[in-house]
Amino acid sequence: MSGPLADLRVVEVTDVLGQLAGKLLADLGADVIKVEPPTGSQARAVGPFVGDVPGPNRSLNFWYHNTNKRSVVLDLAASEAGRASFRGLLVTADVLIEDQEPGVLAAFGLAPDALAAANPRLISCSITPFGQTGPWAHRKSSDMVALALGGPMQMNGYDPEDAPGAPPIRGHGDQGYNTACQFAVHGILAALIERDRSGLGQYIDCSMHEALSCTTEVGMPYWLYKRQDVIRQTGRHAAAHRTEPWLFHAQDGRDLILFGVGRDNASWRKIKEWFQAEGYGMQFNEARFDSPQARQPGRGSPEAAEIMAEMAKFIAAHDSEYVYRFGQGIDQAWGVVRSPDETLNDPHWHDRGLFVGTTGEGVAEPALMPGAPYLFSATPWELRRPAPKLGQHTAEVLAELR
Repeated sequence: MSGPLADLRVVEVTDVLGQLAGKLLADLGADVIKVEPPTGSQARAVGPFVGDVPGPNRSLNFWYHNTNKRSVVLDLAASEAGRASFRGLLVTADVLIEDQEPGVLAAFGLAPDALAAANPRLISCSITPFGQTGPWAHRKSSDMVALALGGPMQMNGYDPEDAPGAPPIRGHGDQGYNTACQFAVHGILAALIERDRSGLGQYIDCSMHEALSCTTEVGMPYWLYKRQDVIRQTGRHAAAHRTEPWLFHAQDGRDLILFGVGRDNASWRKIKEWFQAEGYGMQFNEARFDSPQARQPGRGSPEAAEIMAEMAKFIAAHDSEYVYRFGQGIDQAWGVVRSPDETLNDPHWHDRGLFVGTTGEGVAEPALMPGAPYLFSATPWELRRPAPKLGQHTAEVLAELR
């Protein structure tokens, strides 16, 4: 077994909220055992499904979030034998990750203090919508509700001219769930380091609501310090005042995103030479454009507005790939807005080996999914096994306890 966490055993009792946390540890080499009820994790019912045919072992969403895990079926709710096996499993574990409603595991006799008494080195991490305590602890949530209540949705949307009267927009991809899991993993890794010093585990109470409040960028400080709300904008940061667009429509009908135009003099000189060689931005030689502060979008200067308006004219007269590639060639952080199929065919990712093939029920050939998000020189990320079928490893894991 390889990976930097190859000597760790993690037990998880998670559905859609907490499953990414276990995947991140499993993909780094940890032995992650997914404990599921006889009906399976609720995450197995989340589509899309192979061939659009639902089934506990056919969810592509589940496949991605549960690579490198083993599945064990234990009835914690109705079986004392199942709970006894669970306790035995946790005696051998380094980490427990669970995302059940507060009090559920305690009602089964599996409260953190009881588990710690049996295994003082155990690190237990609960991932819940609002945490274990407080007036909202038992309120229900979802990814969308969490993004709304946590703040990110308020800053995600469109300019009035693009979508008049548009409400706040949810960013898709389970960003609320995944943000909570990222913070949970940070806490788990920190607790493991601390355990190396003290020899003792600890309990981590991870709230999705609080994790999202930490990822509201400028929205939170503007309100805390100036009591000023930010404005939603198309394809760029929310801001206290309307800023110049960064998203432009090219001649071939595609869109480009431009970042950091004119922030430094060397970069600005390259843009000027390029544009003026094609008959655009001839006024950019005027002294009023010499200051980076005047050129930088978002500061409200007439020069910045004029620069971005000229950018719009230039891009509208050229194909997107030309603007993207020439811009990159002169060190500009510009890019084309891509479709999913273009992203999947990106040669850069294929050259770096990002995509890996996974197998499962209903597929004749391996299905591609994102693999290693980072490259280790000594302990590489590895797809050791595909997502488990429901209860696939029950006998195997329970035999290890004997």
